[in-house]
Amino acid sequence: MQQKEAYFRRKGVRSLFACLFLILSSPLVVGDLRGAEAAKGPIGENLEAPAEKVLVTYFYTTYRCPTCRKLEAYSRQAIEEGFPKELEEKKIVFRTLNIEEPENEHYAQDYKLYTKSLIISLTRNGREEKWKNLADIWKLVRSHEKFLEYVQHETQSYLKDL
Repeated sequence: MQQKEAYFRRKGVRSLFACLFLILSSPLVVGDLRGAEAAKGPIGENLEAPAEKVLVTYFYTTYRCPTCRKLEAYSRQAIEEGFPKELEEKKIVFRTLNIEEPENEHYAQDYKLYTKSLIISLTRNGREEKWKNLADIWKLVRSHEKFLEYVQHETQSYLKDL
């Protein structure tokens, strides 16, 4: 009888470890544990950035589905490909922020965010003058070219105000 109990205990422990391994190695959990794996870091941002700039920020949460990752990738691509000179001159800064991190939680209220969002803002003398939530990214995520055109068009309109 003791041998049977020991056998089932070992089998139960093995099953538990197998389940935990499968859960923790799933792509969704691994991506979430890494946080912003897409956080290659901001582009165009450094301490020498001018007082006047266009700031393009993709806000995300810890849980990130494939569509959310695509939104970020397309947004980054639109800025990198559309404005290489402006990025180099530090007139545009692209960054990603997790709004679930304590230091970023205020952005949810500041910009009235309820989901992953791309916010474009104009900053002068260290103060934000105006901003816009590019909400149509959700409608355009299935059309790569239209998505890029939309983000680049909106960014260009803010650059004109510099």
